[in-house]
Amino acid sequence: MTALTRSSLKTQPITCEKLDIAKEYLDQHCPLDQGSHLHATHYVVYYNHLMAFFADGSHCGLKFPKQFVALCGHRDDPTAILLKKDDQLHIELSFNRCGDSGRLDRANVDDIQVETPLSTVSTGAEHKKFWMSFLSGVQDTTHHKQYTAKDGNDYSL
Repeated sequence: MTALTRSSLKTQPITCEKLDIAKEYLDQHCPLDQGSHLHATHYVVYYNHLMAFFADGSHCGLKFPKQFVALCGHRDDPTAILLKKDDQLHIELSFNRCGDSGRLDRANVDDIQVETPLSTVSTGAEHKKFWMSFLSGVQDTTHHKQYTAKDGNDYSL
């Protein structure tokens, strides 16, 4: 066994544990109508609604459908889903079936990031948004994130 393989085996349980914690957070702040994000195998956007599918073939939407606000990629296979919590802060689920985390997750979730309450910091003409990644910790972005709103318009953060 190579060092790379041994190293990746050590990080797999940690990654899975962090994703489970992130999905429990989703269950608390953006719950599904039935079931749990822990058991979702795929997410799609059907018309203007986010749908979660499960291994047994069942599916459901969000308990509060208005929490789904935008996506990146195709509605049948999004690369990112953007949700808005009751406090008006966002949660981004990113998907990548080839990613370090996404290849281990049944729904191919590669990361879940939460917009922090002190998310916008101005430094002259530049605005920074701070996001907390459940997998890698706090990250800052100096550029705006672009999405497609559920009505088809642009959605920028």
